[in-house]
Amino acid sequence: MNFIELLEHSKVHKSIIEDFKEWLFYLKDIKGYSENTYKSYCYDVCDFFIFFQFYQQETLSVSNLKKLDLQTFRAWVADIGSQRDYFNIYKKPLAARSRRRAISSMKNYLKFSSLKNDQYKFGYTEIQLLKNPKIPKSLPKPISEGQIDRLIEQLVKVSKKSWVQKRNLALLYLLYGCGLRISEALSITKNHLSDKSSLTIMGKGRKERLIPLLEIVSKSIEDYLKELPYQTSQDDLIFVGDRGAPLKASAFQRDLKQARINLGLPPTTTPHALRHSFATHLLKNGGDLRVIQELLGHSSLSTTQIYTEVDDVSLEKTYREKNPSK
Repeated sequence: MNFIELLEHSKVHKSIIEDFKEWLFYLKDIKGYSENTYKSYCYDVCDFFIFFQFYQQETLSVSNLKKLDLQTFRAWVADIGSQRDYFNIYKKPLAARSRRRAISSMKNYLKFSSLKNDQYKFGYTEIQLLKNPKIPKSLPKPISEGQIDRLIEQLVKVSKKSWVQKRNLALLYLLYGCGLRISEALSITKNHLSDKSSLTIMGKGRKERLIPLLEIVSKSIEDYLKELPYQTSQDDLIFVGDRGAPLKASAFQRDLKQARINLGLPPTTTPHALRHSFATHLLKNGGDLRVIQELLGHSSLSTTQIYTEVDDVSLEKTYREKNPSK
């Protein structure tokens, strides 16, 4: 069931569905949002429409847009953060970070719609007064350098197929050796590999960044492509599943999960933890914070600075464990 069918099934008013369709086109074809962001935004707004019907006991339509007031938005944010007893998109309570994203989704929708129809302006003004949920401060949980070595050894053993082993290894090196997000690594085509010494990646917000390729990373990709049993053109994604279709992030996550279970590593050993490890280990070994910011594709230095706190914690732990005065 696509988003439009979902709203029709939920008996959302046709006028709202038509405005929603225009917003979908704007997100995907004008702004070019990534698939994950696009889906998240759409699910958030669909969730609000269904919640509105439950909360106000009537369908949202162009005629009653004045009911998009601060109280309604506050009630929705509280609702998506709690256990629900009625049909809606999210069956489990959303964490603070996801609730903040949901608010951003609604702001985006209302801003776009208010440019097309003045009656949305009231709702857009009201939602600006809504405070974002506070996110509990948590530091990234990197994998130690010793654990990385063991993880590499174990990941190769997860599959008996040699080409899958090499595929998983190439992916791990891209995440840990280049600091890529899993979605960025899976977006690589042969066109990206014209230069063996660097890689140009399109990150969040359609921002391009140039990343140096270590020889071990470049060679791991070459070794994988040599054994790949499927033909791929220059424009095809290089990472594929068992049947030759583009590899899904969940497939690599599953293999990595099996490897970390075999090693007894914590559940925080995820593909994104490899990216955290890249940044933390670079900083620990004297890397410049500004350079790490560029490599990670962070728009703000403050986002990257969290790794300095991780490094401080690591240093303190090492000091306490190795201090000869104990």
